[in-house]
Amino acid sequence: MLLFCALLTLLLLSACSPGRDMEEFMALPRLPQEYLELQKVLDALQSDGASIAAPVSGNYRQSVQFYDINGDGAEEALAFFRTPGERPLKIYIFIRNGSRYEAAAVVEGDGASIESVTYTDMDGDGWTELVVGWGMDAELKMLTVYSLKAFQVSPIANAGYTQYTVGDLDGDGRSELLLVRLGDGDKSGTAERIGVSRDGETVSASSRLSAGMESVSRLTCGALLDRKFALYVEGSVSGGLVTDVFLFEDDALKNITLGTQEISEGTFRSSSVALRDMNGDGVPEIPIPRALPAQGETVYRILDWYALNSRGVRRLQLSTYHNFSDSWYLILSEYWGDRITIRREDTDAGERAVVFSRWNGSDKPVTDFLVVYTISGANREELAARQGRLILYSGAEITYAARLLLTKEEWSLAPDEAQLRLNFGLIYSEWISGST
Repeated sequence: MLLFCALLTLLLLSACSPGRDMEEFMALPRLPQEYLELQKVLDALQSDGASIAAPVSGNYRQSVQFYDINGDGAEEALAFFRTPGERPLKIYIFIRNGSRYEAAAVVEGDGASIESVTYTDMDGDGWTELVVGWGMDAELKMLTVYSLKAFQVSPIANAGYTQYTVGDLDGDGRSELLLVRLGDGDKSGTAERIGVSRDGETVSASSRLSAGMESVSRLTCGALLDRKFALYVEGSVSGGLVTDVFLFEDDALKNITLGTQEISEGTFRSSSVALRDMNGDGVPEIPIPRALPAQGETVYRILDWYALNSRGVRRLQLSTYHNFSDSWYLILSEYWGDRITIRREDTDAGERAVVFSRWNGSDKPVTDFLVVYTISGANREELAARQGRLILYSGAEITYAARLLLTKEEWSLAPDEAQLRLNFGLIYSEWISGST
């Protein structure tokens, strides 16, 4: 299915070449030979006035999608259209009967757009439920969960939402719908878990978000330090970011980080760096900035990455220095603590340097022990190969190099080449909250 969806995406992109008229641009992507019968059905719908209305966000954005809804090993086809008349948004579900495709069901909705779709089996019966986000207007989005059992469309849950995901918070092997709604005015927003029992009963539980959350950057399902599963809700508040962490326990959804000030304690930070699993242990860590001793007027900060347990108690996992302007980071020794300081030296054309130094106190000069260089320009290979430097990464336009200034004999906490190579990495855009 993913391969075919990728093919459809390429076909859609190819339709954007200059010189094509609008009618051809709005046409459905041409399907491969084995789907010609389905193509005829879709063309007939367009001839009757239907127009393409593919989902505008989420992981499934193709105008024609293939998914095995009933678990029989054969994929059904789903096509997304806007039609004239009442309830204009429609999702047609087609099953294959020999060489022919026949309409098995139609999901209908109102609104300006089909905002997103997700496929998941919430009750464990082998039939996929279809989760549809309906874009009503610029502010309002409605989420509906449809049962498609025996290809009979039946809505089993409805909720307004700002953002949603699916996950398994109770560890029973079945997915739940996890959504958040931002509050209006001074009202706190809400996180909600919607599940479907094996007998088809819909159950829900909710809990408050941090007060003043203005937008939601991302929802992440991940483990806690004691291996229970949680929903991490990251959003912006006045002055920075906050991460609310929700645990489902005793049939209740609990915000385990919400403090007495109605905001999550220990997760607020005045930065835009998103949580992520920095050490690869399966538990997301939350980055909290910490200022280092300053050599001058400029204060440099590092990130302390904390993981939480199911009681909301955080534990430091690692610390990093992130150079966002040059797109690299360095994992710092756990023993350095406040014993180091950082400064920039951008003296040579095409070369930017960050100098790590041992802090010897405010009344003593620092001792430099490491320099990391960001080198660009036509002569970057020559600059990177200067005596005493080692290349950490070489790309098409930028080379990163370093120079070790102290040995372990001179300072027991000095890094060596192996440690430096292991702890150096590149920063990607999705590390910044709200980026894609």
